[in-house]
Amino acid sequence: MNSKKKTFITTSNFKSTTKKILAHAYNVTDKTLNKWLAPHQEAIGEYRSRCYTPKQIETIVSLLGMPERSDLICV
Repeated sequence: MNSKKKTFITTSNFKSTTKKILAHAYNVTDKTLNKWLAPHQEAIGEYRSRCYTPKQIETIVSLLGMPERSDLICV
């Protein structure tokens, strides 16, 4: 029997996050983060009120992978 637990990423795991904190979580500059996100703007959606929503963060993580400092974007 397989005893490994599967971890599911859901919007309830993420919090609203600014670009600056998101860049810090990925350990890159704001400029680099913008370059990484540019091709995916349609999938991510509009950056409003100076932060990404938990749903947008979920989309970004699914596109870029979990950042080194995931504690900065997770609840």
